[in-house]
Amino acid sequence: MKKIVGLTLLGLFGNAHALPITVDGNLADWGVGPSSWTPAAGIHYTVEDQTGGSGARLFPGYGGQAYDAEALYATISGGKLYIALATGHDPRTVNNPGANSFGAGDFAIDFGKNGSYEMGINIKNAIAYNSATKTYTYESFGDQSGASTVGGVFSALTGVYKNPTWNYGLWNAAGNYDPSHPDPAHPTSLKSGTKVGMANLAYTTVGASGFGVHKNDLHYFYELSLDVSLLTDSGWDGQSAFNIHWTELCANDSIIADPPPGSVPEPGSMALLGLGFAGLLGVRRRFSWSRP
Repeated sequence: MKKIVGLTLLGLFGNAHALPITVDGNLADWGVGPSSWTPAAGIHYTVEDQTGGSGARLFPGYGGQAYDAEALYATISGGKLYIALATGHDPRTVNNPGANSFGAGDFAIDFGKNGSYEMGINIKNAIAYNSATKTYTYESFGDQSGASTVGGVFSALTGVYKNPTWNYGLWNAAGNYDPSHPDPAHPTSLKSGTKVGMANLAYTTVGASGFGVHKNDLHYFYELSLDVSLLTDSGWDGQSAFNIHWTELCANDSIIADPPPGSVPEPGSMALLGLGFAGLLGVRRRFSWSRP
């Protein structure tokens, strides 16, 4: 199933979110809550709240809430790019493909919307869990520092990379199970890259019900912030449109967000950042998983 939303980057700075955002895994300061996925004015977002059981066909796979991406948000404030995600996928899901378990993917940014994804924000996925010590082992690639979990919220500084190489999921471009020929439009996680800096990351580790259309479904929330300068350090020309993308390591549900239609940037915003933007089209593709 595919959803296409006409969007433009012109609103990104002109309609920047006025309220301060705290990166704490709580999206209330985005205007998002149990009553609606729609955020406050000026937030740029893509939403598709749809759940399928294990036998429900959701392009290009078979689905369920455990691998669902509900909403992706972006805004710029105070020289920082903020990103937020609502998903049915537990960020601590252990990546064990042999047991049909796939971990969290990384955030990918595509400057110019040409499918090249020149920048990645690393989320170190869990590869094992020790039930005796209640500790996780994480993938080797990436950089996290100052990590802590308080009140069901994991927080850390996490690496931002340019010139990345990517892992991909299980589905080919036609939507068929074909891990030998994965769809390059949906990168899942970083294999390598050159570190340009750190992003502030928080995600919830305890599922919350009561959100969206299906109130019994559990949801988890990510928030990130990073300096806009890291985008230019990663090769952004300051003018081209860009996509923000996220999926799990199996790529059974992906989501892409761009800024929504908006007004021409305010003079103050233009002076602050020295940027002009072109229009773009946001693409939202829903996938889901079960092994055929």
